[in-house]
Amino acid sequence: MKIMASVSGYTGESVTLVGLIDPATGVLAIAKSVKFRDVGDEGFAFVTNTRTEAYDSLFTEEHWAQAIRDYVIAQGCQTLAIADAASRWAPRLETDGVDEKGQKYRLPEDLQNGEVAVLAMVHFQQRQRALNTADDAMDEWFDVVMV
Repeated sequence: MKIMASVSGYTGESVTLVGLIDPATGVLAIAKSVKFRDVGDEGFAFVTNTRTEAYDSLFTEEHWAQAIRDYVIAQGCQTLAIADAASRWAPRLETDGVDEKGQKYRLPEDLQNGEVAVLAMVHFQQRQRALNTADDAMDEWFDVVMV
C-alpha cells in the first residue's frame, strides 16, 4: 500500500512524505519528501492533519500520544524504515520519565512538520495492521462457521 502524508501548521515548511507498507511484512518504508500536496495522488492512501476535500486518515493532536507509542514500537520491532532522503524528519523524542502508563516522551518545542508527518504515517501503519488483523480473524471465523 502506497502512502502519502501531508502536514502543515507546525515549524518549518509544509511537508509531504511518501512511502509504502509492505503487505507481506507490514514494514512501513518512508522513502522521501515531495512537493507539498493538499490532495493525495491517485493510488496513495492520503494522511493529513488538515481537513482537506479528500483524505483517508485525519491525524490530529489527539492522536499524538498513541502515535509516539506506535513510533517507538515500530522502531523496536523493526517495522519502520526511513530512507536517507527522509531521515531528517525522524522525530526527535526525548524520554521524560515513567509513570503508571509506562515510558513518557517529550517532543521538542520546534517540532517540524516533517516529524509530525512521520508520526502520522506510523500511526496510519498501526491502524492498518489492526484492521488487517481483524479482517483475518473474521475470515477465520467465517471459515469455521461455514464448516
